[in-house]
Amino acid sequence: MKKYKKIIDKIYKCLRLSESANPNEAALALRQATSMMRKHGISDAQVMAAEVTESTTQAGERFNPPFWALALANLIAEAFQCRNLISRQYGRRPEFRFIGLGFKTEVATYSYTVLHRYLLRAIEEFELLVKEGEAKDEVEKQRRIEVFAQAWLFRVGRTVSEFIGDDADTKIIDEYIQEKYGETAELAGEPIDTQNADYDDILSGMRAANEVKIFRDRKSTRLNSSHTDISRMPSSA
Repeated sequence: MKKYKKIIDKIYKCLRLSESANPNEAALALRQATSMMRKHGISDAQVMAAEVTESTTQAGERFNPPFWALALANLIAEAFQCRNLISRQYGRRPEFRFIGLGFKTEVATYSYTVLHRYLLRAIEEFELLVKEGEAKDEVEKQRRIEVFAQAWLFRVGRTVSEFIGDDADTKIIDEYIQEKYGETAELAGEPIDTQNADYDDILSGMRAANEVKIFRDRKSTRLNSSHTDISRMPSSA
């Protein structure tokens, strides 16, 4: 694909022009696109892959991100019809790589970054309460924090799930990933099993998540909480 990238870009532009309201211009653009595809042996899938974009964001400090970070990234990817890969190299911070069509990857990256920031802040506030409480040891304290984070994610997930669209674009994205990255492995974390004694921590996590609101209009996605109001217009595809 790299060898024909310039040609594929030209074909893609012609196909976009073929959607013109001017019938003569549309017909000429379509003939040019078809002619170049035949000449160079380029498939429809290769052309459609020209619309695939990537956007990355840091996945935190840990080489193996916690379950809630993986779950949040996957939830965001699904909401914006993207695929999510995690890139890990020793000596470097891991990165989440959102792969999708047009500006959706930028919106996905922005959404993950902001929601991750809100969750970290909520965890820090809850951690202070745990340290002041009667948790017996560090293992128990960490388990309670994980339960809290999972409850927060569950509550926010109900809101994010309203954005989830269809899977019409996933075949193109999957073919792009296969051609560029080859086979990829699954990285799945394990959620904490909750108990009756975790009821208060679960409620705390869900209440903290109630501060986060997500709005979407035709051109933008906005996230805000009672502490912060952040908005950003995605760039055009």
